[in-house]
Amino acid sequence: MAKNFSIESHNDRPINIVLFVSRNKDNKEVANFKERRVTFITHEEMNSEKLMTKFNDFVNAGKVGELSRCYYSVNTRDPQKIHKQLLHFLIDNPDFNLCDMDAKIASIAAHVECAATKKWMFDFDIDDNFKVNEFMLDIHNIDSNLDITHYKTPHGYGVVVSHGFDTRTLYEKWDRSLTECKKDDLMCIAWKTKE
Repeated sequence: MAKNFSIESHNDRPINIVLFVSRNKDNKEVANFKERRVTFITHEEMNSEKLMTKFNDFVNAGKVGELSRCYYSVNTRDPQKIHKQLLHFLIDNPDFNLCDMDAKIASIAAHVECAATKKWMFDFDIDDNFKVNEFMLDIHNIDSNLDITHYKTPHGYGVVVSHGFDTRTLYEKWDRSLTECKKDDLMCIAWKTKE
């Protein structure tokens, strides 16, 4: 007698891109350092225990004194669009090394047309809580309908808004090089040095 199997659909769960990286510019003092990076997509939430365990494994695979960072996409990704683009890629590239699949899927997911949400991220490179709150208030004064959140980064803060807006007034006051709008990008959510 044939058994009935049900396949759980994961297409209704949010997908995000994750990047673990150990960069040259963060590790100039580490002897015999080689840059490392791992990228993949996940259903895991930003600071989930499972994701942080994977990140800790990445950190521990490095050299003593090596700083690693964990990045997470500001926008969730559309699984149907990723799937469609992946199928086209595989048909057009029959010799693709399947061992590189995680990185390829993450690369496809990173395409702007695969974003399921339209949040913007500002890389606020001023390590001052008062200033970041002032910056968020200025954004709120431009568009009071925006949801605005922020999080700590190694050099300041990341500010995330729920959708785009006209930034001209904002940049009349703020230095664009210190408050860069990165739109559909990755947020630095964790960093750690191997002891």
